[in-house]
Amino acid sequence: MAGTRKRVMRSFVHSSAGRVVGLVVALTTLAGCQRWTTVESPVASTVERNQPDRVRLTTANGRQLEWDNPSVAGDSLVGSIGGEGQPAVAIADIRRLEFRQTNVGLTVLSLSGAAAIALAVILATNPGEEDN
Repeated sequence: MAGTRKRVMRSFVHSSAGRVVGLVVALTTLAGCQRWTTVESPVASTVERNQPDRVRLTTANGRQLEWDNPSVAGDSLVGSIGGEGQPAVAIADIRRLEFRQTNVGLTVLSLSGAAAIALAVILATNPGEEDN
């Protein structure tokens, strides 16, 4: 019986339905895990406390930037764009700052939904085999 289950799972993983389920699970999980959160408190203390991997900011002149690995250096926020350069903006010139924050509830819901979809597809495409 265990050998039959292994064969069924192996054939499912290599089937097109298995690939679709894998893609749905991956996309659903990625979509649910994080969301952009607007910073309401002082920019410097928020960046230092949360140490986000990525931020979006809008400057006083309306310029919008997205930076990796932001940090505070004196009275400026510094980061990198695509791993290159070290641009800086004075904290006083930042009108809006957002960073990605994990949403645990949405992540659990996404994983549960993805698991239910995967199970439904497995059961629909691989009806139970009787042992001889």
